Amino acid sequence: MGKDQQGREARRTPGTGERSSIPRRGAPLELRRSRAKAERLVSDMGGTAALPRKNGELVFDAPWESHAFGMAIALYEQGYYDWEEFRGRLISEIGDWESSDQDERAVWDYYRHWVASFEALLKDRGLLSEEEIDQRMSEFASRAGDEHHHH
Repeated sequence: MGKDQQGREARRTPGTGERSSIPRRGAPLELRRSRAKAERLVSDMGGTAALPRKNGELVFDAPWESHAFGMAIALYEQGYYDWEEFRGRLISEIGDWESSDQDERAVWDYYRHWVASFEALLKDRGLLSEEEIDQRMSEFASRAGDEHHHH
């Protein structure tokens, strides 16, 4: 099996055949630290704010979901807002959905709540206006449509 960095016998842990979201040894140190920090942030999000997971790994059903996730993490890491502020907004957004009348609810979609919370935070912080958000969403949707037509 080999030895770890301290010269101790390395132990194989269950599930080591699965891919971790934290970069391995070959990735630049800054990237590994950034990904590890992001993993800690999202692992602390329990209850209604908990991200969708399968076998312990984050699950993204569409590319826009991972992009939205990445943007929120990146702007937090750059100091644009406090993570607890975003988390609180997400919990509130999900709570509003849960308390709405059954016939008014859209189909459950975690990342739509994530995006709504993120957009509200960006607007409230003055980072982007409603128009800028709409424009960027249109550009993203256009690029995503183009990618589906170029297999």
